[in-house]
Amino acid sequence: MFVGLSSGTSNTTGSDNAFFGEFAGQMNTEGYHNAFFGRGAGNKNTTGASNAFFGRDAGFSNTTGATNAFFGTDAGASNTTANGNAFFGYGAGNLNTTGGGNAFFGKGAGQLNTTGNENAFFGYLAGYSNTASSNAFFGYGAGNLNTTGGGNAFFDDGCLQYVFRLGRGKH
Repeated sequence: MFVGLSSGTSNTTGSDNAFFGEFAGQMNTEGYHNAFFGRGAGNKNTTGASNAFFGRDAGFSNTTGATNAFFGTDAGASNTTANGNAFFGYGAGNLNTTGGGNAFFGKGAGQLNTTGNENAFFGYLAGYSNTASSNAFFGYGAGNLNTTGGGNAFFDDGCLQYVFRLGRGKH
């Protein structure tokens, strides 16, 4: 079902889709099992499948990425081909393009992550500048200045930041 100006207008063989909002799923051609709600949600999706994008421009640039869940204005807006991401909050994962398997929860969490994979950021601006993989940042601004360091765990209580290096020890 397509509801909204130019919503789903390019759909050819895509099935079981629900696009609600102006320009939602506009470029979808063959993508299936998608739910896009909000102005511009999933706008450039062509063949991506099993995505859920809720909010203005959520998943806007997604073309072939599959099994993503983006909730909030601009959540995952730049995602193009990445799979298996969960971004919740205004601007969460906003610049992510190809990084997959990430979970970003909170306003601006992982906002500048572009290609980092398998990260978990929870909290306002957690992992904001991160572009690396395999990090876990918890709390207000935790790891927000980390750019290329991977395998870290940062816990922030709003005053102090506790840093742990994750790795495999010799047995």
